[in-house]
Amino acid sequence: MHSHENDENEEHWTDHAICRGADPDLFFPIGYSAPVLQAQEDAAKAICANCPVKAECLSWALKVGEPDGIWGGTTPEERRYLRRTAEAPVRKPLPVIVVRGDASESEHASAA
Repeated sequence: MHSHENDENEEHWTDHAICRGADPDLFFPIGYSAPVLQAQEDAAKAICANCPVKAECLSWALKVGEPDGIWGGTTPEERRYLRRTAEAPVRKPLPVIVVRGDASESEHASAA
């Protein structure tokens, strides 16, 4: 990456998104039948697959909770699943840590 003198010229990941030249309808399917939607979804994902900023796009969509469209090669359903699985591991260990912390608080304090 090359840095710029001023922030106004700072490149954004969207500058490198190859979907910029593609048909937006592909990424926001409005078809009525499942086969049409599936075909559009596949076409959009095929574009995402070759995109250099696919990861940035997906992490942005997950961060803002983008409800519509194909972002970073994922459908809204896939992103809901990713958000659930991303949040799940954080939630599960918490009670264990709290219980263990209560049992040996001084140990943890000196270790930290």
